[in-house]
Amino acid sequence: MDENLLLMRALKDFNIPKIITDDKPIFLRLIGDLFPRMEAESKSDPEFKSIIKKVGKEEMGLYLDIAEDMFVTKVI
Repeated sequence: MDENLLLMRALKDFNIPKIITDDKPIFLRLIGDLFPRMEAESKSDPEFKSIIKKVGKEEMGLYLDIAEDMFVTKVI
């Protein structure tokens, strides 16, 4: 994988879950300026996501129906 593409994806994956919704467009524009004409989708592991959901619901007693995707993204 191209090093710039890997760096861009790492910056997005690490920071997006921590940024408030109103600031996400600003952050994404900044990433776009730093890495012009590059697009990197986040990779995901469906099995790992299901384990996170299971542990969150069954063992931690969390109600994840409302913000389940955001919770899983932050854990990953």
